[in-house]
Amino acid sequence: MTTTVAGRSEFAALGTLHLGSELAPVPGSFNRFDLLIGTVRVNALLWINESFPDRLVIATNGAVARKPGIDPREVFQRRTWVEDFRGSALFLSDPTIRPDNSLAIAWGQGAPRGFALPAMAQTAQYVARHLDVPSSRRLYYGSSAGGFQAMQLAARDEHSRSLVNNPQIDWTRYMEANVRSICRHSYGTADSAEVSAQFPARTHAVKAFAETGYVPPVRYLLNTASKNDVTRQMDALLRGMKSIASLSALPRIDVATYYDEKSGHMPIPKLRTLQEINAQLDGMVH
Repeated sequence: MTTTVAGRSEFAALGTLHLGSELAPVPGSFNRFDLLIGTVRVNALLWINESFPDRLVIATNGAVARKPGIDPREVFQRRTWVEDFRGSALFLSDPTIRPDNSLAIAWGQGAPRGFALPAMAQTAQYVARHLDVPSSRRLYYGSSAGGFQAMQLAARDEHSRSLVNNPQIDWTRYMEANVRSICRHSYGTADSAEVSAQFPARTHAVKAFAETGYVPPVRYLLNTASKNDVTRQMDALLRGMKSIASLSALPRIDVATYYDEKSGHMPIPKLRTLQEINAQLDGMVH
């Protein structure tokens, strides 16, 4: 069977799977499947790297550019980079962003009765188990909203680590229009303070660390020329880490700063990103 993913066809279509299903991916090819967990359907794209089968990068989307005729669930950002990764790659699209809504950014919040992030975490672990990749060799990567999701997934996968670029730590402190939209969609209110008070671990990455009891090692790439990332998200990180000092006695968050006025909140270029990802993957096996 074949399927179409963001304009490309001839991907191996594995269909809809469940946690008890066998996973039989085709090495050296894109493998497209959905994992159904409760009411949440997680859309996934897997690439097996036969040269580096012992490590896995799990990549999550940032904001999705909505285009006519393209199902947003079939957008897997950075999938064209797979041959440059020194590991296999699993791409997860945010189940919240669907053809029947207009969302471009959703932070894995899901539907009112179907929080998506735990299901996305289970999907990553399901794949890793079938590939026999231990959690210590799993890297969660993303930028912006993808960075928020990557940290949330790593927090649910003890011994894993994360690489993030200009992530949201607390998405309620991001752009007001986007925040209102996801609050209405997922929680039925435009009041982000109400959502944050009721669901602190869903809105704040560090509070998710506190809830799971695991602070993953995080390599955090921060553009100090990006105002929101410095004044609001870094502040949220520092305040949050102070509040969970007992969980993070050892250094866990490695903040690497750079200054680029032109790129602002946008992620660093492909070559530098690949260097960062591969350095993390290589470091897992030494």
